[in-house]
Amino acid sequence: MDAKALRSNPADTLELVDPRVVSLTDPSGAAAEQFRMLHLRLDRARENRPISVVALTSAVSGEGKSITAANLAACAARRGRRAALVDCDFRRPAVARLFGVDSSDGLSSLLAGKTKLAQSLRKGPFGLDILPAGENPEDPGSLFAGRSFTALLEELRGGHEEIYLDLPPILPFADALVAAGTADGVVVVVRNGGTPAEQVGEAVNALAGLPLLGCVLTACGEGAAAYRKYYARK
Repeated sequence: MDAKALRSNPADTLELVDPRVVSLTDPSGAAAEQFRMLHLRLDRARENRPISVVALTSAVSGEGKSITAANLAACAARRGRRAALVDCDFRRPAVARLFGVDSSDGLSSLLAGKTKLAQSLRKGPFGLDILPAGENPEDPGSLFAGRSFTALLEELRGGHEEIYLDLPPILPFADALVAAGTADGVVVVVRNGGTPAEQVGEAVNALAGLPLLGCVLTACGEGAAAYRKYYARK
């Protein structure tokens, strides 16, 4: 399928969706149930204060943050929420590939003033709005620190109840911390058996002063759901 077809036709057929987005591809499975539980925990947090923009990050790459963000956004869409998923990881973008949508004219073009939001959004299953990362800019941190990103989030808030940001890992890249500062809540994704405790601690410390919601432990093995545990910060 060519780029024009992907852009003009909503990606509302599950054939385009990566199997790891289990909230859409295997909604009756154990892993999808764990994502629904995580989404419900976020709803509980929303009872205490408004949380529209949720940023997901990790200490390093390979922790499963993109899959977690995609599944949470899919959970929201399946529940009838007006939801958006934004790929803020310019170096290793994953969202467009996960949903089988065109990746051009994405977030980087939007923040550079080359496109408008309506041109950059892709439509996913259950009405989920998807904003791919687009091209990798020379200085991602400057884009997130500028007024354009703040204005984009305000525009998204106006049309969506829930907005999920897939950020770069915290420890290697400064722009992740800049983008995290724009969110109403931050979730750190940790791969079970893969991330040293010291690195997790460094990532959490780097987020000091930001609204950290908690950590999600992924890849817990076949005896449990692949995305199982959630540790909320009280």
